[in-house]
Amino acid sequence: MVGSASNQLSEAQRALAFQVGKLVIDSGCRLINGGMSGVMEQAARGARSSGRYQPGDVIGILPSYSKAEANPYIDIALPTGLGVARNAVLMAACDGVIALDGGSGTLSEIALAWQMRKPIACAGDEGWHTRLQSLTLDRRRDDTIAVCPNPQAISDFLHELGHRDLPAYGGIETSAGRPSELCDYLHATFAESLASGAPECLGRGSEGTVFRSGERIYKLFHRSDFTMLLFTHLSAIARSLAQAPQHAAPVPPFQVHRGEYLVIHYPAFASEPYSGGLAPQMAEFLRAMRAAGCCLSNVKAENFRRTGDGRLVCIDIGRDLMPFNPALFLSMCKRAFLTVHYSGHPDFKRMCRYTNDHDDFDGIAVCDGVAHSAAELARRFDLFYREVTRADAVPG
Repeated sequence: MVGSASNQLSEAQRALAFQVGKLVIDSGCRLINGGMSGVMEQAARGARSSGRYQPGDVIGILPSYSKAEANPYIDIALPTGLGVARNAVLMAACDGVIALDGGSGTLSEIALAWQMRKPIACAGDEGWHTRLQSLTLDRRRDDTIAVCPNPQAISDFLHELGHRDLPAYGGIETSAGRPSELCDYLHATFAESLASGAPECLGRGSEGTVFRSGERIYKLFHRSDFTMLLFTHLSAIARSLAQAPQHAAPVPPFQVHRGEYLVIHYPAFASEPYSGGLAPQMAEFLRAMRAAGCCLSNVKAENFRRTGDGRLVCIDIGRDLMPFNPALFLSMCKRAFLTVHYSGHPDFKRMCRYTNDHDDFDGIAVCDGVAHSAAELARRFDLFYREVTRADAVPG
C-alpha cells in the first residue's frame, strides 16, 4: 500500500487508510508499505485491528538506515538507507499495490509497479492516482489501473490478488513482447512447422505468452537475465523426460529453442481442466515425476490438465520445473496433498507458504473450513506420501 507520508491528513483520509489496512489483513494478505507516517501509519494501525492479524503481518520498507524511524504499528522494519530509491525495493517486494492520496512519491511508486507488472488499484479522491485511474500507462501492459470507489471494490481487488498468478518481473520491458511481435517471431523461427494462419494466443502468464498453432503448443518466455539458466535446466529436463514412456509422461514431451526468445514447444493433446481431488491420480503423477528425475516447485490445480485416460499432466513448463531433489520432492508432495484436498480453499496460498517453512500442519488445521486436527492431517499426508513412494509402484 502506498500513499502520502503527510501528518496533515484529513479525518476522511485517515479513516480510509485505516480501513484499507484492515481489509488487507482481513483478506488473508500481509501489509507492506513505506513504514513511515501519514497513510502508511494509519494503514498499519488498521492492519493491527483486523481479527486475522498475526505478528509479522505488517512490514515497513524504510528509506533510512534506522529501524527506530518506523511508525509504532510496523512489525518488521527493514531499513534500506536508499532514500527515495527504496520505492523500487518496496514495489519489488509487494504482490499488488493500492494507492491512496499521494504526491510525487506515490506517482513514482505507481510507475515502478506498472513496469514490474504489479496489479494496481486506486482509492480515495485526492492525489496523483486520481489522474491515472482507469488508464493504461504505456504499451508494456494491456490492463488498466483499477478504481476502488468503495470498501467492497477494495475487498474484491484483494480477493482477486490472492487467486491469480502474479508475473515474475524480469527487467524493464519494451513494446517487444506483445502478441503481434511474438507471432512474427514464431513465423520467422518456426516457419516450416507452423500451421498456416496466425497462431492463436492462449494467454499471457507470469513467465511468457502461450500460443497454439495447428497441433502444437508454443510458450515464448519473457526476456531476462534468467533465460540462459532456464534454457540449461529445461534442456536437461527435456532429455530426461525423453527417456520416460510417453503414455506415462508427467509432462508433455517438449523441445527447447533459444534465440531472440526462449521457446518451449510440445504436441497439443486432448485434456480437460483439473480442479482438485483425484488423490490416486496425483500420487501416480508424483511417482512419474520421481521416475523422470524432476520436481515441480509450484503445485496448484491450474498447472495441471486431466487426459482422456484420467492421468494428470503438468503444463507449467518453466522456472518451476526443476531437476529432482529429495527435499524439493517432499515439498512438492505436501503441496500436491493440499491441492488434492484444499484446492478451492480461500487460504490455499497461505497453506502452501506454511508448508514451505514448517514440518507440521498446525497452521493449516486452524484455517476456516479445515475439519481435521494437525495430527490427523499429518497422518493423512503420511499415508499419501507412502503411497507415492512405495517401492512396488510403477508409474503408468
